[in-house]
Amino acid sequence: MNDPTYLEALKWAFLYLKPIDQEGIDESGAKLLLANMMNWNNTQLILHYRDSMKLSDWLAYQKNIHQYAKGVPAQYVTNQATFYGNNLFVDERVLIPRFETEELVEWVLKDNDETPCTVLDIGTGSGAIAIALKKQRPNWQITGSDISKAALQVAQKNVNLQKIEVALIQSDLFENLGNQKFDIIVSNPPYIAESEKTVMDQSVIQYEPNQALFAKEQGLAIYRQISQQVKEHLTVHGRLYCEFGYHQKQALENLFQDTSSNYQVEFKKDVTNHDRMMRVTLNNERKV
Repeated sequence: MNDPTYLEALKWAFLYLKPIDQEGIDESGAKLLLANMMNWNNTQLILHYRDSMKLSDWLAYQKNIHQYAKGVPAQYVTNQATFYGNNLFVDERVLIPRFETEELVEWVLKDNDETPCTVLDIGTGSGAIAIALKKQRPNWQITGSDISKAALQVAQKNVNLQKIEVALIQSDLFENLGNQKFDIIVSNPPYIAESEKTVMDQSVIQYEPNQALFAKEQGLAIYRQISQQVKEHLTVHGRLYCEFGYHQKQALENLFQDTSSNYQVEFKKDVTNHDRMMRVTLNNERKV
């Protein structure tokens, strides 16, 4: 096929992928690969369907489809992911940002206006949450922390690409943050239990960093540490916002209540009606 149209290239990819019976490898991934390659969104891709591809792009797309067919996530193939409208660089040093986490960002933004405040994003990874918040609230002073030096290299690249100011620090939770206190602490920490590997997409296990996915104590180990330490790092009216697994609500409620009577814990459902987000405040703040 010489200089196919973008639609013809997609049809070729669909046929190539059709015999592969593996979760996560499908037509949507083929579309995402092509859109990412051309720096287009899905609407722009459709508008270009009848245009002819450059030979170099066609050859590159075939190569990318071959990688994708082997199970490499589309975002890692093209080193691109979109989160809250921002185009981010990603590779196997960081998790691929999920659409679901945008709901956590929405909650933080809805709760807090543009008044200057200090924010900590624990386990920042690619910097997705920190960058999304900074773009929406330029007056906020935002710090992203991560235990992984490699992840922070990716986050720094994204901060530079977005031309914004976000401080980055290597820290195991609060270890290297001294006695700093924050008005908002947000986190999407590792919360998957090792026992859940059997029901997970194999490409996630194979390619995404396990350190950012799995936690001991049935996925609650990081949350236990946070519950023990976060009150020392929240301002008087500070708030902690977190994402968690759809079946962990009761365990987290028990965890924060057992750790301290000072916590007030509230939960929020995602668009699929599962409890997936938590807001923790100190009891000296009235409920919102």
